[in-house]
Amino acid sequence: MGKAKGSKSKITRHNYRLKKLHINNLKGIKNFPLIFDSAKNVTAVVGVNGSGKSTIIHALACAFKPKGKQTSKDFNRLSHFFTPNKDASWDGSEFKIDFEFDELNPAKSPQPVTKSDFEVYYKKPGKKQSRWHPIYGRRHERESAYIGLHDLATLNEDKNASRYKEYETEELAHVSGHKIKQDMIYVLGREYESLNSCTIKKGNKVHTMFGLEFNGITYSEHSMGAGEKRVLNILYTLHSQMLAKGGLLLIDEIDVLLHGAAFKRLIERIILRSKENKIEVVFSTHRETISELSEQINIIGVFNTGNGVLPMPHTNPQVMSQLTGVMTKPLHIYVEDELAEDIVLNLVYSKHLHAHVDVIKFGAWSNAFAVLAGKKLMNQDIQNSLCVLDGDVCREGVEKLSECQRHLNGNDRCNDRYEVVAQIKEFKIKYFAPDGQKGSPEFNIKKLFEQAHTDDPQLKELQATSRSIQGLNDWHIYFDKMTEISGQRQARARVLEFLQAKEEWQDYIHEVSKWLDKKVVDLNLNQ
Repeated sequence: MGKAKGSKSKITRHNYRLKKLHINNLKGIKNFPLIFDSAKNVTAVVGVNGSGKSTIIHALACAFKPKGKQTSKDFNRLSHFFTPNKDASWDGSEFKIDFEFDELNPAKSPQPVTKSDFEVYYKKPGKKQSRWHPIYGRRHERESAYIGLHDLATLNEDKNASRYKEYETEELAHVSGHKIKQDMIYVLGREYESLNSCTIKKGNKVHTMFGLEFNGITYSEHSMGAGEKRVLNILYTLHSQMLAKGGLLLIDEIDVLLHGAAFKRLIERIILRSKENKIEVVFSTHRETISELSEQINIIGVFNTGNGVLPMPHTNPQVMSQLTGVMTKPLHIYVEDELAEDIVLNLVYSKHLHAHVDVIKFGAWSNAFAVLAGKKLMNQDIQNSLCVLDGDVCREGVEKLSECQRHLNGNDRCNDRYEVVAQIKEFKIKYFAPDGQKGSPEFNIKKLFEQAHTDDPQLKELQATSRSIQGLNDWHIYFDKMTEISGQRQARARVLEFLQAKEEWQDYIHEVSKWLDKKVVDLNLNQ
């Protein structure tokens, strides 16, 4: 059956998701890749002051145009954030954003199809009054909202606040008003009775501001705390119907004005509501406590060495602080995760070196190269720093050099690359997980444990439990299963302690053990 005369099948795109941001040159950041985890709605960009976090947020804020006829709005133009001035024209700036979306073309299929695309944003050098490209009207349509530091102040600090003293107060008209209020109560720990909208009308101009009622007292932004206003603004936007089902919310320095507990509760609500409303959220922060939520959000470290900016995906923010701060212990060993941390700490304690060695988690294996490259770029000596890989990836020297070159490129860095690779050791895995299964380090420990002889009845019971665990697609949960089935909360600690005395275990940790023994001699640590 044909279509009616004059009818058109309209192609629609929705549910956009960020995949990658690659900054070629923007505000001092060069050749910087940032990967987004599509399995998580929320991304935290973490780093110390001056690391480039805000630049990343600003670039993303200009990626899309609003839906409908409007082509631009406040804090949606690159010129809003990168304004030409006598010290910077921004000519030669360029970055690329990869994203995916669902496209519905009724003429081809009744179901949406997932597609990928990218956009390159740039400002040509050498042209008088050159403009940013692509022009705003040609960007992909996706609702986005930016919350920055420009509106932190309340009317408490506005000398012209009297202009807004005559206002009408009514309950906040928002379809999710009740949820916003409950979120405010949870985050700030105050039993608010209502959220209000305060409106001032002067001629054809209308100004609106937030209002609150607490303990029977009604007040507007004239008396509101700056932290209250910021949290309310974030939550109001998080529940926006404009952003629902595929919008993008960007927040710069989300931790500003918030104490530790309120900050954590705000992130918890953002995780909950972003999933509920299908909103993608990207925020910047320098709070190390964000690592407590690493299972629920994507954490990307941004480390500025002074000679370049390095990405550190899935990292513990403490790594950046330790790299830029003062190290009090002479030896520093960096590991991928908690299991590796326990293994190395056991080794350190067995050698009575706990007073001399710091053990720090760095997250994704590629961060090992970023950590050491960062130290080299800051002209730090790396001879007393060691990065330990789990032994399941990047096992060959050629692979290590190739990965190192991503962080230290150029012919003049050849010696630095070899020096970095020399400071990367690995655990020697004997038993790899079967094809299609992840978590070889845990699988290897399972096999070593099951084959080791013991007369201890509790350990024999644990070995029987271990043998009952079969066919996991991801062996990272092996010790969780051991604890669950055996009821022994210290199952992992018992297994590692037992294996530590076995010869095969010494082969497994040989490279790290040998390095420590050499450092004891080099630095006279046994004195």
